[in-house]
Amino acid sequence: EETEDESEESDEQESGAGSDELDIGSYVGVDIDGEEYYGTIVEFDDKEDTVTIEEDETGDEITAYQDEMFIPED
Repeated sequence: EETEDESEESDEQESGAGSDELDIGSYVGVDIDGEEYYGTIVEFDDKEDTVTIEEDETGDEITAYQDEMFIPED
């Protein structure tokens, strides 16, 4: 018999959790007018097609279009 924890784990694996999907809390970069900013996603607005990050250096919230978002290389 499967426990609740095992059930949640298999659901995550099936949905692709842990893959390259971006979600709130993911670390990303955004490119706005040639300037790159890096931080943690705090909000997605799919209606406006924007993403808001909390910028690393200043702690400011920066909103950009989702197509300006990228995954920084290590």
